[in-house]
Order: sequence, then C-alpha cells, then structure tokens
Amino acid sequence: MPFAVQPIQKSLIGRARAVMFAMLCLPFGVAAQASADLVAEARKLIEAKQFSQAYALLAPLENARAGDAQFDYWLGVAALETDQLERAASAFERALLRQPDFDSARLELGRVYLRMGALDLAEHEFRRLLDRAPTPEGRKLLEDYLAAIQKAKAKQRFSLKGYLEAGGGRDNNLTSTTRDFTNAIENSFGIPGITPTGNSIRRSAAFASAATGMDAVWRQSESGTLFAGADLRWRGYREFDDFDYLLADLNLGYQARRGELTYTAIAFGQSFRQDGAFVETLGADRVKNNRNTAGLQFEVRRDITATSQLAVGLGLSSFRYPSNAGQDTDQLLMGVTWVHRPSFWRGTTLATNINYTVDEAKRPLNEFSSTEASRHATAVRVTLSGDPAQQLNWSASLGYTVRIDDDRFARSTLVSIGRDELLEFSLRGAWRLSEGWSVQPYLAILRNRSNIALYAFDKVEGGVSVRREFK
Repeated sequence: MPFAVQPIQKSLIGRARAVMFAMLCLPFGVAAQASADLVAEARKLIEAKQFSQAYALLAPLENARAGDAQFDYWLGVAALETDQLERAASAFERALLRQPDFDSARLELGRVYLRMGALDLAEHEFRRLLDRAPTPEGRKLLEDYLAAIQKAKAKQRFSLKGYLEAGGGRDNNLTSTTRDFTNAIENSFGIPGITPTGNSIRRSAAFASAATGMDAVWRQSESGTLFAGADLRWRGYREFDDFDYLLADLNLGYQARRGELTYTAIAFGQSFRQDGAFVETLGADRVKNNRNTAGLQFEVRRDITATSQLAVGLGLSSFRYPSNAGQDTDQLLMGVTWVHRPSFWRGTTLATNINYTVDEAKRPLNEFSSTEASRHATAVRVTLSGDPAQQLNWSASLGYTVRIDDDRFARSTLVSIGRDELLEFSLRGAWRLSEGWSVQPYLAILRNRSNIALYAFDKVEGGVSVRREFK
C-alpha cells in the first residue's frame, strides 16, 4: 500500500461504514428476490466482519450477476475488505454505471481508489458526494477524507527511492552466435572452411550481476509531475571476462494530465561498455562492443473504459558505436499500446504493444563500399503481469519482431535483402520476503531465424537476484 494512504484508512474506515447507511440512500428495490436473498446473506456476513466468507459466497456468481447494482455493491464491499482492490473497483464502477446516483457505491469506490493510492480519483469521488450528504455526520466524514488526502498529497509531492540488487545466472550463448559458423559463412558469403574467432565463437558461461538505481518524483501540481531516474548495471562472466559489461541509464521526464488525456515526454541516455573478444584488424584501433544511445520519447494515453487504456507513442533515438562507426544509426519509432485488466483473470494486467521502427544509417558500413546498415522493423509484444501489490508478483512476455535490411547485400554477398524473425519469451517473478526485500528469478528465451545463415541463433538465459528497496 502506498505510503501516507494507510494512516488515512486506519483513522477513518471505522467511521465510514458506521455512518454510511444513515448518510446515504441504498436503492436496492429493483433486485430480483433470489438475488436479494443471496445478497442479504452476504450483507449479514459483512456486518459480522466475516468478509472472506462473504467474498467466497459472491465471487463465483459474478459472471452471472454482474450488472445487478445490489449484487455488485456487496461484492465490491467484500472484495475491498479482502484486499481484492481491482475487483472491488470493477464492481463499484458497474454499480454506478447502472445507477449513477448510487451514493454508497460511490463512497466505497472513493475508498478503493484511496487504498490504491490514486488520490486524485478518490478526491474526485468524495467531492461529488460532498454536496449530496444528507447529514452533518456524513458531510464531516467526507471533509475528513478530503483533508487527509490533501495531507497525503503534500507528503507525496516529492518522493525519492532507490534499490540495490545482486545475483547471478547462466547464459548459454552470450555472443548470440549461430551454431555452425563455418557453414553459415559459406552459405552467406560463399567462402568455405572459415574457423570462428573473436565474437563469432559460441560461448556458454555463468555470470554474476549487480545493480543499483534511484528514482525521484516531484509532483508540481494536480496535473503535472516531473520525474528522473538513474540505473547502473554490471555483469561479469566467470570464464570470459572480455564480455563483462557495464550499462548505465539516465532519464528525465514530465507527465501532464489534461482532461481525459495523459501526456508523457522523456529524454534518456544510455552507455554500454563491453570490450568483446580481441580480433586483429587492419585499423589501429581495437573494435569493441561499446555503444552510446540518446533520445526522446513522447506518449499520449487515454482511458477507454474503466478497465482499459490506449496509448500512442513516438520516439527519436541515436545509436553511436565509438569504435565501429559503420553501425551508427538514427531511429524513428512509432507505436501503439493497449492495456487492459481482464475480467477472466482478476488482479492481472494485459498489455499489447505494436511498434514500427526505421533505422537510418549515418555512414557506409566501411570505407570500401557505399552499402549502409539502414533497416526497418515491425514488432508485436504481449505482456501479462500480476498485481504488484501481492507478495508474489510475476510477468510473462512474448514478442515477435521482423527486421528487414534496406540496402542490398548489406550483410551477405549471396543474399540480396536480409530478413530476420526474432521470437522472444521471458518470465519474471518477484517474491517479497519482507518490507523492502524480494527475490527475483527470471528466464529469457530468444530464437532468431534469418535468411542469412550467419545471423540465425538460439539463446537461453536465466538467473535470480536479491533486491533491497529503499524509500
């Protein structure tokens, strides 16, 4: 539960239900008798503070009874009291959709938003009720909620949090290399008998990892928030220290809400440092895997329904390789994301993202030709994640990307236009041991299929880390 919200609940929750029936009108007369008997039983359980039993009674009937304002109200109350916040919100929202003047449901919906930490939404619902409160006691309750929200907002105006993380795992193909390099070279360039060297050797190794980071949020107004973050990640391989790497990220952004739209702008930078295997070249400088990235991202997001959002985004990025300038590109990204909380699996979020990218090379691959590394790609990714407030949180992601070269013979002398199809699957978990401490296992599987044999590879990586968060 977000900080500063829990004290509000402890101080006001007892008074809220004690005055609710005296303060507000319950329009239950339209329910069918069978539903009324069932709801009456659940109501008795709730009044006896047997919330789990009431929830177990009503939850299995949601698909059949959803839309009955009386049923949805008591299901919402039972879900709220058993910490099923998303299910409670959906139930109260359905009740209000059916009966907009259902003030008891609106009060409870405000309390759900408060528990979720959505202070603006909670305040909106309480203010809608303020002028309708028929008793001085009810009005005082709402005023106390609003005053407590203002105090919580003041505390949340600026927040700072950080983390430390340490772990390890194993990567069965740390250079993302094809299994049969010799035949791949022959099929791609017509040159037989080439033995792999340097980064072309397939390697499998255990690794250790460490990370640290910090995020700052400054809420400037009700509708505007400034945020910044920095992360530093290191990975070291037990047997191949040339492939140890350091990854640093920095971002600065601003988010504003105007009516039903939320606008987000982010400036970011990234530095990746990895030597890679040494390979002698004609040039004086060693070719490394180092990369610098900088860019801007823009997004507009809108709530479509109470359980879904739609976002469109635009990104501009530059990728620079200090010792391999032929790979330098500028990228344009256009994307659409749909986020939905499915009713068939409560407490989860489903996100579907479609991106189209265009990478424009800044110079030829080498000084001996005019061929460039320009390309375009289309990517689809579906992610299903659990409720982050739960002790065990998880996410599963499946992605498919098609990349097509723009220049003829850019990566092969025998294949005119290179085409890659990358399939990615990842599974991550977070088991919260105690306040601030968690164990986080993960698994990632990649499979790239290419019409250029040299670029086809399979990769499996997995590991576990221990994370300590600070606020």
